[in-house]
Parts: sequence; structure tokens; C-alpha cells
Amino acid sequence: MTVSRRQNALYEQRGFDPQKWEALVQEANALRKEIKVVAEEYDVEWDEKQDEVSVEVHDAMREARDKKRTKDDGDDEDEDRKKKKTKND
Repeated sequence: MTVSRRQNALYEQRGFDPQKWEALVQEANALRKEIKVVAEEYDVEWDEKQDEVSVEVHDAMREARDKKRTKDDGDDEDEDRKKKKTKND
């Protein structure tokens, strides 16, 4: 992926990591391929677009995001405690 200097500056300003994004896209594509292979093994036709509108899928994705946020928030709190402890020492 080619990124201009201006785009790169905006990415850095917003905390966006293009390499991480590219890795996530590749991982999503690999998962799609794997799902298609498993669906074919079970003679099932998998339609990704139907899954996107599924309430169960949305709920599962929301739960995963909430768990990740909770974990990330906990990590931030641990870092804050370490910084305060270091300053007080």
C-alpha cells in the first residue's frame, strides 16, 4: 500500500497503524477462506452477507469488542499505576 507523506502524517496524528490494518485485512481474508473450505466440507453454502445482518453475529462481535475494551482499559490502568509508583519512588 502506497501512502503519501500527508496521509502518513494524518495516520500518525490519529494513531492509525497502516501495517496493523493491512495485517488485520489479511487475517480477515484468511478466515473467510477457511470458513468457505469448512462450509464446502460440510456441503453448506456460506453467504457472508447473510451473516453480516444476523443478530447473533452482531451480538457476538459486540461482546468481543467489549471484552477487548475491558482488557485494554485494564492494561491502561496498570500502566498508570506503574507510572505513579515510579514518580513517587
